[in-house]
Amino acid sequence: MTAEEAPEAPVAPVGAAGPDEAAPAPALQRLSELVRRVNSSTDTAEVLEEIVHGVCEVLGYGVAAIARLEGDTLVMTAVAGPDDVRRQVLGRRTPAAEILDEFRQADRWGILRFVPHGRMDNARLTAAWIPDFEPDDDPMAWHPEDALYAPLYSATGGLLGNMAVDLPTGNRIPSIHERELLEMFVVQAGLALSNAQQRERLAEQVRLGSTVKEVAQAGSQPGIEAILSDACRAVQRGLGATQVWIRCYPDEDRANGVAAGHPRPSPTGAGVVTLRADLSELWPSADPVVVHISDESCDRLPSSLPKLQQMMTSVGAFQVVVMPMGVALSLLGYVVIGFPGSRGPLRASELDAIAEIARELGRSVHSARLLETEQRLVSELRELDRYKGELITTISHELKTPLTTIIGHAELLGELHEHRSVEAITRNAERLNRLVQNLLDYSRVQDRRAAVRVDVDVIECCRAAIDLVAHLADTGRVGIELVVCCEQVSVSGDPEDLSLVVDNLVSNAVKYTRPGGTVRIEVACDDHEVRVTVRDSGLGISEADQVHLFSAFHRSSNPEALSIPGTGLGLAISRRIVESHGGRIEVESVVGEGSTFTLALPRAPHRTP
Repeated sequence: MTAEEAPEAPVAPVGAAGPDEAAPAPALQRLSELVRRVNSSTDTAEVLEEIVHGVCEVLGYGVAAIARLEGDTLVMTAVAGPDDVRRQVLGRRTPAAEILDEFRQADRWGILRFVPHGRMDNARLTAAWIPDFEPDDDPMAWHPEDALYAPLYSATGGLLGNMAVDLPTGNRIPSIHERELLEMFVVQAGLALSNAQQRERLAEQVRLGSTVKEVAQAGSQPGIEAILSDACRAVQRGLGATQVWIRCYPDEDRANGVAAGHPRPSPTGAGVVTLRADLSELWPSADPVVVHISDESCDRLPSSLPKLQQMMTSVGAFQVVVMPMGVALSLLGYVVIGFPGSRGPLRASELDAIAEIARELGRSVHSARLLETEQRLVSELRELDRYKGELITTISHELKTPLTTIIGHAELLGELHEHRSVEAITRNAERLNRLVQNLLDYSRVQDRRAAVRVDVDVIECCRAAIDLVAHLADTGRVGIELVVCCEQVSVSGDPEDLSLVVDNLVSNAVKYTRPGGTVRIEVACDDHEVRVTVRDSGLGISEADQVHLFSAFHRSSNPEALSIPGTGLGLAISRRIVESHGGRIEVESVVGEGSTFTLALPRAPHRTP
């Protein structure tokens, strides 16, 4: 509400005292004390009591009362006068619109409003307190139906309250000086209410901000249930609510959704689920919906109103705020906050805080759901990986035994009969045996978590690899050269695994090099790592194939390379072994010019004999 137009200059009634009358010393002394109290005290109720008692004791009024504005109602909070009057008037609630209407009918005496008898309608007279005495015929005599008010405004023109006085000294209309003294008390009452309003506004900002912060911090809890539970407690405590319910709608991980409540657990039943239909119509541009227990209809929650009112009755709430909860276009659930009957209308700042709480909860629930989905997928992938490893191992072991038998009998047949079919059986059985062995190696490397590490001579591994492929190199007319930096270079690792890596790199270089080509193996080292470089002049690898070169079962797209038997597991196994040893394996290649593979491993620490 805003103040009326600026008051006119005070007009003294007939018979009023002249302007040269001095104010009584006790009144000024009391005003000085009030000014100090208003500027220093934080107890507004106590200051207002002092003001109304000062009006009665110093200025001689029989009754003085101050009403404070709460929403659209003026509530009598401080009364000075006889006990029976105080009992009748204290706590009385009057619509502010009625008082403002009386202000418009009143005579303006500065900031005071005087309503002479005869102007007030009978309905208002019936509701008002009227002193019981017989008035004089003197025109300056005070009449029982006379009323003297002083609206209390803030510095910005907002109505804060109202002061009313009755039974002036001698039951006569106050003189101009008496009115000026009364105005001084009125000013102090207005300042006291203004200070109180500022303190309350600041305290409310701190309280609401702390509540929103607590709800945001609840988002760090592990699991949606813990998030909702902590948020319910924070909201109930911060807003002084009777009951708080938060519900998340079902998703792919929870068929029944998640709900929490405080102090009572979340209600169940079909009536709660119907909120989704109503809120879906409001989302995503929804604002808090306030529902009173006496509402006969609610356009925004038509189907949910009966169930909400039933829930309100069960917890003693007289009004609830329903706020949808979600992220972007996704409606995730809702927040329901119930308030007691003693609670006045919710302020705009409180509704804004509730909306922010719902937004924070929406973000927290969304993040928690993403984390749960990620954890579930990781668990499923681990289970699939474990199953895959077991399947490969089982099948490989089952194939190994019959293959050994086939190869053995094929060799016997080859000794007895030289036939092309026997050679084909032997050749393909050996190929299948290599595939099974590679599968076993791949499974072994994947399942291995830790291994005993010893010093491994890298140069010796390279010489052993050359001996292994010597027959293949001679058959394909491929030259092999080994260049070393010193006599012995050691790394810490598993001898079998590291030998397998070097064997794979050297054998691949020989297999994919055309007749007349060369393979050069270089071993170099520094204080930190050992590098084995295998360089060939073979077919080369395209850039597209290099992207997937170390993936399991990957084969080159080059038709010439595909004609050479292979499983596509050797480099995948090699990378896993190298990474488990803290090293790296890299490739540089140009199609038609050859490839260079570099194996780098941390150097073993020097040990003194």
